[in-house]
Amino acid sequence: MTIDSLRIMLECNPDFKPSFASGLHLRGLFYRALSSVDPSLSSRLHDYKTLSPFSISPLIRIGPGRYLFRVTSCLSELSDALVKAFSKMSKVELLNRSFHILEISYTRLDLEKLVKSSAPCRKYEIEFLSPTCFRRPCPYIPLHAMGFITRILKLFSKPKSHYRFLPLPDPILMLRNLKRQWDRYAGLNLRARRFDSWLEGGGVALSGVDGVKTYRLYNRARKRFFVGFTGRVRLSLPADIFREDCAKAVNVLLKLGEETQVGVNRTGGFGMYKILKRHE
Repeated sequence: MTIDSLRIMLECNPDFKPSFASGLHLRGLFYRALSSVDPSLSSRLHDYKTLSPFSISPLIRIGPGRYLFRVTSCLSELSDALVKAFSKMSKVELLNRSFHILEISYTRLDLEKLVKSSAPCRKYEIEFLSPTCFRRPCPYIPLHAMGFITRILKLFSKPKSHYRFLPLPDPILMLRNLKRQWDRYAGLNLRARRFDSWLEGGGVALSGVDGVKTYRLYNRARKRFFVGFTGRVRLSLPADIFREDCAKAVNVLLKLGEETQVGVNRTGGFGMYKILKRHE
């Protein structure tokens, strides 16, 4: 199984600094481009009711008049359609500006190699580059217990899910989301026994933050606000319940998230991060 990343470099004059909300506009460009080559696939993805098989970065300024954005796909059908669509374009209209397409690059993340090469790191420093937010179930139910509790609730009534948005760096919610992505699209065993219960039991802890800020962005199309945080975060795997197989799984999931992004609104530029440091 592979994850595909399409990076598109653009040029625009005069030079300007894109805002975090640019990801919401890039989502519109994504659907317009996809509709031009495969309207059926575009419609299916637009009506998706579960975890999205793609993510979109915000527009990133990489130099005077030069910009870059990334689309990551978990479906080969989608990857092929996007390459076809953007290869036909010489320019795009975005943010009330005209951009010339300078370059299209394509990379592939081999998940089998990622699992085999994973290292059992004990510490990480991560920088969240675009606003990131997680959904927290209320009341909070540990992930490894949800199946059992859902079956019990079905005996009495239809179970209801209540969520609240949390614009804070919670390592458990972050890795829960990445694990959902893995289980949904990787098609591979993570090779970590009872990972969910280990994680919920404090397997990964927040050990520090630096420059964390929160943002509130308004999406006019959906007539709703999105909240999220940016900044640097340090994570550690406490020694008292450290397990090598789970530590390797954390390494895999964090590397996956560098490409697929994490949390809510990944298709609108949210949840982009990079691993700055890691220590075994």
